[in-house]
Amino acid sequence: MKRHSGRPDTRMSEELDALILRTAARLFGEQGYAATSIEQIAAVAGVGKQTIYRRHPSKEALFRKVITELGSSFLTAAEPPADAVSTDPVLALRKAMRRLLDLVLAPETIALSRTFIGEGWRFPDLVEHAGAHFFDPLEQMISGLLKAVDRAGRLKSGYDLQETAEILSGLLLGRPHQQALFGRLALVTPQERDRYMDQGWKAVMTSLLKQPDTTRPAGAEA
Repeated sequence: MKRHSGRPDTRMSEELDALILRTAARLFGEQGYAATSIEQIAAVAGVGKQTIYRRHPSKEALFRKVITELGSSFLTAAEPPADAVSTDPVLALRKAMRRLLDLVLAPETIALSRTFIGEGWRFPDLVEHAGAHFFDPLEQMISGLLKAVDRAGRLKSGYDLQETAEILSGLLLGRPHQQALFGRLALVTPQERDRYMDQGWKAVMTSLLKQPDTTRPAGAEA
């Protein structure tokens, strides 16, 4: 692999940033946090150690950046545009959950999750960082979409929206993610994931959503 050295221009610097983060994420996922060193990351990425240290002063700082970037990428990929939410918040929520299902089952996500499970007790500060920059923003996005459904008058009353968001993500995302962590080949194909999302959505949202009143003539006042 060509070794990068010297001070790069802006475009090359951005490419190096991405290369370092991709390499670090892969090695952290494959080897674990404790077993991965800056020297290994530099060697695999084909960069000098100082190239990494100029961007990330320590291995912990680099790992934090990997997690932050992963959370940002999830939000970028899954969060629906504002016009889609205002037009049909229920559909926007469902599409977001389906996109998130693909993301939580991605091999790199599973690998990093195994690192957290295996070593999180040794590095509680990193687990706290993951909560603040990965898990919490995703839950806030789901909760925010449920609030949009509620504002549109589509949600039945009497539900705590934050708890409901946690239940929804636990069923639609948490269980498949757990199965993948254990190495079970569940929901491998898009068709299997579509079917699971359909069943899970019906199981949860049928009880939450108001059903349209089909007895009232169209245009009639409430």
